[in-house]
Amino acid sequence: MKELALPERQNNVMVTLSGPSLSIVLAALGTSTAAVTLPELSYEFQGQSVDPTLVISIYVLATTALIVPVGRAGDLFGKRSVLLSGLCLYILGAFLAFQAPTLPMLVASRFIQGADAAAMMAMPLALVRDFVPAGQVGRWMGAMGTMSAIGTASGPALGGVVVAAFGWRTVYLLQIPVALVALALCFAYVQNRRRADEQKGIDVPGAGALAIFLAALTFLISDMNNGLDPTVAMLTVVAVGALIAFRVIEARTNTPIIPLELLRSTHLRFSLAMNAIVSLVMMGILVVGPFFLIDGLGLTTTQMGLVMSIGPISSSLSGIPAGRLTERIGADRAALVGASAMVIATAAMAGLPYVFGLSGFVMAFMLLSPSYQVFLAALNTSVMATASEHDRGVTSGILNLSRNFGFVLGAGAVSAVFWSLARFETGIRDDAQIISFAMAGTFAICSVLTFGAVLLAILSSRSRNSTQRYETGHP
Repeated sequence: MKELALPERQNNVMVTLSGPSLSIVLAALGTSTAAVTLPELSYEFQGQSVDPTLVISIYVLATTALIVPVGRAGDLFGKRSVLLSGLCLYILGAFLAFQAPTLPMLVASRFIQGADAAAMMAMPLALVRDFVPAGQVGRWMGAMGTMSAIGTASGPALGGVVVAAFGWRTVYLLQIPVALVALALCFAYVQNRRRADEQKGIDVPGAGALAIFLAALTFLISDMNNGLDPTVAMLTVVAVGALIAFRVIEARTNTPIIPLELLRSTHLRFSLAMNAIVSLVMMGILVVGPFFLIDGLGLTTTQMGLVMSIGPISSSLSGIPAGRLTERIGADRAALVGASAMVIATAAMAGLPYVFGLSGFVMAFMLLSPSYQVFLAALNTSVMATASEHDRGVTSGILNLSRNFGFVLGAGAVSAVFWSLARFETGIRDDAQIISFAMAGTFAICSVLTFGAVLLAILSSRSRNSTQRYETGHP
């Protein structure tokens, strides 16, 4: 069989991954476009007991709770099959959301979409390792990061225009043709690669226990701002009970959701911890930044939105260069570079806005987002490169889970730190200065956290090098 020339191989990969890449864009749009519909939902469904913000949180919750079982399903039944199923059901969820007569029906439709967004996030990373030559994994991991950033960056602007012109329902209607294009591309160009000797079956009880644990943990973190109350106590009991049940079920099944040998890898454990830490920090800027810009600097909501779009835009522009850097210097070294740059960027976010105001915020944000993209491309490449062919789906699911967990924790914990500092008695009486002080303190703490990620990156690299020397017999 004649070997394809390099440009032709690259074109084939580009065509093959076009559908999965579009799936990632759509999954990100599912969150970012829905956010701009909240004011209209509050007006149209006023008086209902359901909180409109559930339209977003239920989507994130469903994705977080199901992303690992969906990843495992990709290993067992084929990544193409799982991705196609996810896109089909995502279209169904979009149609139901478009037609939703009540807010509870809309929330239920969004749960369907969030569950299927799990497949649209987990499968593309696993498919990169199936179809991309080893020497080009970095650039494609960077490209996947770019796709997610494009969906996040374009969502508010696109959604705002659509909602203003045609109403909130059109946001969901327009998701359908995009999903149909992704579905057609995946159907035409992606092939299944699964184990022929693997018995088809998934550990449903284990998947259920894991989903309950993650759902309870998500609500627990979100509710911690209210202090210790009966709800927190109940969620803690549910989370602990579900985790114990999951461990017992997984130890007894022949088809575990998360193979225990995966979690024995020191490199993977360190990588998941790093992923959660930097995701926490990135969610922190998205949660805290708007309050600083409006209450601290006096910007209007429109101006704040424009400034906050700088981060996703710079991320979308830096994803592919970050992947190229990963290929050039190696994934472990690139992860260390990205984490180290994030330490500098978070320190800048603590100091520059406090001193220089808006220009300082913009400079720090423009440094933070590309640093995160370098780290993300390197970490994804490092983890997926070491994943066995039989466990790429579940590994991708675990990787996305740690990122989502960091986002959820960041939304609760970083916000709590910020407002605690804002209420701290410092002798400052000017409200804008109080907010600026809270901003500086919050990101000083975030800088310490990212320094912890640097230490983990060093330990992870040493651990993997030691393992490789042991396996090759070199001292």
